[in-house]
This record gives sequence, C-alpha cells and structure tokens, in this order.
Amino acid sequence: MATISRQDQKKATRAAILRVAAEGFDAKGYVGSTIGDVAKALGLTKGSVYFHFPSKAQLAAEIVDSYFEMWSPVVEGVAERNLAGIAALKWASRRVARAYRDDVSVRAAVRLMRESALIETELPTPFVGWMSTVKAYLDQAYGAGELREGLDLEATAWHLVATFFGTQEVSHQLSDRTDLDARIDTIWDLLMPGILPRDSQ
Repeated sequence: MATISRQDQKKATRAAILRVAAEGFDAKGYVGSTIGDVAKALGLTKGSVYFHFPSKAQLAAEIVDSYFEMWSPVVEGVAERNLAGIAALKWASRRVARAYRDDVSVRAAVRLMRESALIETELPTPFVGWMSTVKAYLDQAYGAGELREGLDLEATAWHLVATFFGTQEVSHQLSDRTDLDARIDTIWDLLMPGILPRDSQ
C-alpha cells in the first residue's frame, strides 16, 4: 500500500480546510462562520487549523484569491475552442455562470467580497480583471467587424461585467441561481442590438 508523504498530507488537510470554510462562508457569511466550526467539521483541533491559516481573515482571503484565479481556466477554455470576439464572450459568460451556480468556493468568495468591510485584511479589488478580459474580447470583436463603429469598448466592458454580476446576484436571491444559465442567455438577447453594427439589425 502506498504511503502518503507528510507534504501530501499537509496539502490535503489545507485543501479540506479551504473546502469546509468555503461551505461555511457561503452558508453563514464571514461573521457567522468560525475556525471552531471548520475544526469540528474536519475532526481537527482549532490549533491544527491555525497551523495552516493563522486567522479567519487569512482563510477568507485565500478563498477570495482562488476566485480571482478562476479566469485562467476560462481563458484557456476559450483558446482551446478557438473562440474569439462575441463567441468568446458568450462562451465565457456561460462558463462563469456555471461556476457561480455550482462551485461553493466561488459562491463563498462572492459573499465574502460583499462583506469585505467586516474582514480584517485587504482583499483584491473586484471586477477589474474581469473588465480587462472582457475588453480584450471586445477588441477582437471590433477588429472583426462584429461591433458597431464608434462603440466605447471600455464602457461596454464595464457594463457587461456589471450586468453579469447584477444578474447572478438577483438570480441568487430569487432562485438560488437555478435559472442563471437562462438569465445569461437573456442578457445577450437584450444587449446585442445595442452593440451590433447598424446594418446587421
């Protein structure tokens, strides 16, 4: 029987702590969750949890950091499918929507960012990375003639990200995000007439 190295055991324990903490933050928020809850759920002592994460704030920050890293696999997925411009934006928005719906770490990070004033550490600035990626796909779309002349791409990227985030939040509040896929498709149905070339409408 293969033995698990001490280093592998540490990684597994750290991953388990992050998963259970994310479940708690998603369900109860930052204030409602405790290190003791995480330790009890995993059969650990609080000291064991603190060994990996010196504070609840640092644990929260790690979960939020992982949320900001989610764009890398999304961008890779776009590239693997040879998508660009509007097609890339639509695929990426659906992929991210599914992460909001299905990934507890993503849901926890979103809630933690809403509660950032309560967390005793500095968290990354939200949305700006999203806007940069969306702007890059809009640049591709504009260069391919998919967008109308004179469209302000910076403003369009801002509003696309804001619309997506607002849509997922309302979907979360009203249906626990069960209708999010359909809501994302509706975003594109509503927004496309405003950004397409005039002669394509």
